[in-house]
Amino acid sequence: MTQLSVSVEHSSALASWLKVTDVALVREDLLPDGGGKKRRGLEKFAQDLRNVSDIHLLSYAGSHTAFSLSQMLPETIIHLYGTHYGGGAYESSMVNILNQQANVVQSIGSTLQMTRQFKRKKQQKQRNHHFMKIGGSLGTDPITREAARLVVAELDKDFHHFVAVASGDLLKNILEQTQNATGVLTQPPAIRILKYLTLRNSRGMTRKSLGQRMRIMGEICDLTGYLWDPIFMGSVFSYLKQMDRLPSKLCIWVTCPSGIDWIK
Repeated sequence: MTQLSVSVEHSSALASWLKVTDVALVREDLLPDGGGKKRRGLEKFAQDLRNVSDIHLLSYAGSHTAFSLSQMLPETIIHLYGTHYGGGAYESSMVNILNQQANVVQSIGSTLQMTRQFKRKKQQKQRNHHFMKIGGSLGTDPITREAARLVVAELDKDFHHFVAVASGDLLKNILEQTQNATGVLTQPPAIRILKYLTLRNSRGMTRKSLGQRMRIMGEICDLTGYLWDPIFMGSVFSYLKQMDRLPSKLCIWVTCPSGIDWIK
């Protein structure tokens, strides 16, 4: 079903840091084109739209979905309507990376500004232009579903899965394979509350500020050598660290892009 490999590795350093028996990492950051949680679902999406001239996406500033699409479809213009989300050095790094892509047109502003701009463009109904769902949501696609099946089959049933939640697509795919899963919410407060109420098993909320999440990710980088993002992975590890009691075996889905050096 999937041509993209599934990489699972175990980290004794993180198991010790979290005071649990075992930590398995699903390294989605190692996927091609920068990796990340939507890379698998974008495989079929990019194939279906290879003849489209322009793709429009309303998402966060420096969106990794936009970056992956720019690599997968180099002849297609990717229009990103990017909303500021207070991502600090990580947001700045992702914005700068996208600004360097020849086939990306990036607009940045408030959520209201970018939503209006996106809708106005969509109303023009230009030929050969495709408009993605809000946030780049792809739904429960068969390629990601198969990857989740392979991961769950490889690990024993005692592992509890933790995944950062934005759209919730990946969490839904995991829940089709196991109920031992928790989504850790990463969106702004209003969207976070909506997801908490509407998305099954999406109950993880961290009390840590962005600065605290950055420090935690710096600590993990010193511990493991891996530099992951403070927005998505920072929320997951902050949530795990604040928990009084954790399952003895954790499966953490590493869903951020790779190679983003946001620590200055």
